[in-house]
Amino acid sequence: MHLKLKQLAAFLPLLVTGFTPNDPAVPVAESYYQYLLLKEASAPREVKAIRAYDSGLAPRMESGLLFTYKSRSAKRVQVAGSFSEWKPVPMMRGDNGVWFYLLTGIEEPGEVRYKFVVDGMWTSDPRNAGVQDDGGGSYVSLAPHEGSGEGTHLTYRILEKNLVEFRLYRPEARMISLVGDFNNWNPENDLMRRDATGTWRLRKRLQKGNYRYKYLIDGAWSVDVYNADTSRDDIGKLCSRILVK
Repeated sequence: MHLKLKQLAAFLPLLVTGFTPNDPAVPVAESYYQYLLLKEASAPREVKAIRAYDSGLAPRMESGLLFTYKSRSAKRVQVAGSFSEWKPVPMMRGDNGVWFYLLTGIEEPGEVRYKFVVDGMWTSDPRNAGVQDDGGGSYVSLAPHEGSGEGTHLTYRILEKNLVEFRLYRPEARMISLVGDFNNWNPENDLMRRDATGTWRLRKRLQKGNYRYKYLIDGAWSVDVYNADTSRDDIGKLCSRILVK
C-alpha cells in the first residue's frame, strides 16, 4: 500500500499543473501524497491538495488545513480538537517521521482549537506559537483559518470515518428525500432539511461498501449532479454511487 502511495506521489505533480491558478493570492495546488515526503513539521497551514482514489475516480481537489507533527519514535499520533468534538483522529506517518492530517470541510472562517495525542499523551503543537490556557495546567493550540465556503455546486462529503453528509443546493424545492441501497430505496426514511442558504442536508453513518442512491425532489427523481461516479439501479436507470472506505 505504501509503495502505491509513493508511486502516486511521483505521478500526481503532473496533474497538479492543471489545477494550479494564476492568482498568486490563491494557495498553489499540491499533491496529497507528497506529504509522505515531508522532512519537517510546521504550524497548520491552508492547502489545496490533489488526491487520487483507488476506486478509479478522477483525482479530486481538496481544500483544508494541514496538521503536521514530527516524531520518528512514536507508534501512533492523532489530532483532536473542536472540529472532532475532541475525539482523536488518526494521522498518517510519512517516510521521514512526519505525521500529517488534512482537515477538510471547513466552511466558515474562524479558529480551530486542537492538540496532538502522541502514544496516548496529549500535547500542544510545538511548532505553533498560538496557544491558549486550557484551564488544566496545559495549553491548547490555535489555528486560524479562512474557510472555504460551500458555493452551490455541491455533492456529498465524508466528514469522518463512516459519517457522510449528503448536500444538494435546491432553494426552490419543497421536499427532498435521499433514497438508495442504504435505506432499501424507501423515500420516507431519509428526509433532508433545508438551511437558510437553500442547501438541503442529511448526515448518515454508512458502513464500508458501495452504495447507489438518488434524490427524490418534489416527487421527481434526480441523480447527484456533481458526483461524477454513477451506476444503474435495478431497472437500468442512471443513479449516483458513493464508495465508503
